Amino acid sequence: MRVTRRELLGTAAAGAAMVGLAAVGGGCERQGATMYKTADFYDAGGKFNEEAAKKAYFAMMERFHYPVYEKLRKEMWVLDFGVGRFTDVGMGGIFWVNDKEGKYLGHEIFLLPGQMIPEHCHLKEGDVPPKAEAWQLRYGAVTLMGEGDPSPEWDKVVPASEKEFTTVKHATVLKLGDVAPLSRLESRHFMVAGPEGCIVTEYASYHEGKALRFTNPKAKL
Repeated sequence: MRVTRRELLGTAAAGAAMVGLAAVGGGCERQGATMYKTADFYDAGGKFNEEAAKKAYFAMMERFHYPVYEKLRKEMWVLDFGVGRFTDVGMGGIFWVNDKEGKYLGHEIFLLPGQMIPEHCHLKEGDVPPKAEAWQLRYGAVTLMGEGDPSPEWDKVVPASEKEFTTVKHATVLKLGDVAPLSRLESRHFMVAGPEGCIVTEYASYHEGKALRFTNPKAKL
C-alpha cells in the first residue's frame, strides 16, 4: 500500500531524526529509554556479540507487548551481515516454517530503531524458483524500498553508511496491518525501521540462502 507524500514526509522525518542521532553519536540508536552504540554489540576484537543483540530485540518486544514464545527464545537468529555496523545494518528473525517441498515460508523480522536490512534480491537457485514475498507491519514503523520512481525522501531513512550500496529508491511506508508485496520477482529491495523499531511478518515462498545476492559486496549471511 502506498501512502501520500504528506504521510511519507512525516514518517521519513521521524526516521531522519534517528539516523541523524546515529551519525552524531557514533552509531547510537534510541529504543525507548535505551541508547545503543555500535560498540555495544561487539567485543574488543570486533566479534559480533549475538547475545547482546538478542537482548536488545527482546527488550523491544517487551516494549511492543509482543508475545515471546519459548520457540522464539530458542530459535531466534541475529545478523550483522558481516558489515560490522549493527545499529545501521542488521536484523533479528525466526523462520516459523521454511518448507522446501511445500514451497512456503513463515518468517518474522525484527529491526531496532533506524536499522536496515541491506539491499538484496533473490534469484533462481537450482530447482528453487526466485523467492516471492510480501510483508505485513505488525508493530512499530517501517519503510520498504524497491523499484519504481525515486522518492525524494529516500536519503532521509537510509543510513549514511549504506547509501553507496543503494540502487532502488522508491519508498513505501506501511501503516500498522498493511501488507505490501515485492514489486516483481528478482527485484532488489530492502527495508528500514522507523524510530521505534519494528516487527514485520513475511509471507513468502521457500527461502534458499544460496539464492540471496547483496548489493554491498561486504554483506553476507
